[in-house]
Amino acid sequence: MKLDFITIVWNLASIVLTVVLHAGGTVLIVAQRPRLFSFASRRRKVLRGQLVITIILIELLILHLVEIGLWGLYLRGLGLFTNLGPSLYFAGLSYTSLGYNGAVLSPVIGFNEILIAMMGLLMFGWSTGILITTVVRYEKVALEWDPANDRPMKLDF
Repeated sequence: MKLDFITIVWNLASIVLTVVLHAGGTVLIVAQRPRLFSFASRRRKVLRGQLVITIILIELLILHLVEIGLWGLYLRGLGLFTNLGPSLYFAGLSYTSLGYNGAVLSPVIGFNEILIAMMGLLMFGWSTGILITTVVRYEKVALEWDPANDRPMKLDF
């Protein structure tokens, strides 16, 4: 199977859809943070703040799993895999940049593996930025500590 025009367009559409999905998902996650942190700013700030971080982490994980699922469907749609299970497995390995240790099954699959790995790295980086800003916000709300000013903490379990 050659790397043809349809495969390239299909992959570009997959990239765009992944970025749009991730953007929409992260907007929803970030939009709920003020409400979650208002919950965390009351008594038992430390425990509630940890709960907020856990909720956001789980939401980001679900977002990445959905993206892996979409890439698995894309690969299945291209006809590169006969069943959805192996397609999802390959997409998951590639998205997390684990890959198949350089064993290229075909030129098209190798091309897809590279694209999926690049998208996974970019989306994980994006999510890491959201997680870091969440933790900084947690430190300000729950611990009353501003990393920029390095003020002392007041713990309220």
